[in-house]
Amino acid sequence: MSDTPPAKRKRTTDSSPDPDTTPVRSKIWMPYGDIILQAEFTQFRVNRDVLAQNSSVFADMLSVPLPPDEPTVEGCPIVRVTDTAEDWKLLLDVLYHPFQDSASRPFAVVAAMLRLGSKYDIPQARNDALSRLHFEYPADLRAWHISNARLTKIAAHQLEGFYPDLLNLLYECGIDSCIPTAGLHCLNSYTLDALFTGVQRHDGTSVTLSNANKLTLAVALERILLFQKSTLRWLDGNAVVPHKSCKSSTTCTREKIVINHMVTWETKERLDSSFLLGEWDSSWSNRLCDVCELAAREYTDVSVQKGWELLPTFFGLP
Repeated sequence: MSDTPPAKRKRTTDSSPDPDTTPVRSKIWMPYGDIILQAEFTQFRVNRDVLAQNSSVFADMLSVPLPPDEPTVEGCPIVRVTDTAEDWKLLLDVLYHPFQDSASRPFAVVAAMLRLGSKYDIPQARNDALSRLHFEYPADLRAWHISNARLTKIAAHQLEGFYPDLLNLLYECGIDSCIPTAGLHCLNSYTLDALFTGVQRHDGTSVTLSNANKLTLAVALERILLFQKSTLRWLDGNAVVPHKSCKSSTTCTREKIVINHMVTWETKERLDSSFLLGEWDSSWSNRLCDVCELAAREYTDVSVQKGWELLPTFFGLP
């Protein structure tokens, strides 16, 4: 009797076919282009002068002659980059169409300009992106207060998943000055549960934050809520309202309790930054006498200014 084990039968299940890695020609294919830029599996025929003129990195790279045996496409040498094809498509579209209406750019375009502008030293692209981010998420309290009344320079604020995407970009590119207000928008727009499990974008895909960024938001939320209590402290006790010069203390005390209930109801499920950094709510003015209103306003203004100064520290920034 033979001790040789029987040969194993070959599996008959079909293996899935390998993905097609054949390069695809982009719509950005300049007839007089003299170089092929390949990102992922997408090729762009562009002009080396355009790249060199805008980017010191490409100027240095393209100043070195390519080996004669390098593969070409339509006689043009291929330069491969490790970025996404979508980012390059968006950036090249900006470089080749500089006079298009740019009052408000889509967020994806701003992100591509910031990423590639930083990586390849394209000052015009990077500075344009930074100016838009600083315009929308300023480091000045007065600019923050009037931001809702201005025309936006980044088109996408109403899209689901925008703020987590924005926060990821800011951390990725090290734009610390915009992180506090962008993080505040995240906490205003979503619960921690949603931010931890992932937020669905308008196109059905999901955006997630890194574990480190999730922890940062959780800690920031706790710090903000704790500080926010001090901003609204004038609603508790009698230190601010009724004021010692109030001539209708019973009425102002009663109305203060009503305002307190309104605030508690509005903030019971999610952070509302209007009570941390917002201006005085004009609807409260009609409920208090002039003296108490002024006292409460002054207390609120001082608290909001302090909150603004502390906001970066809530997110672990200096």
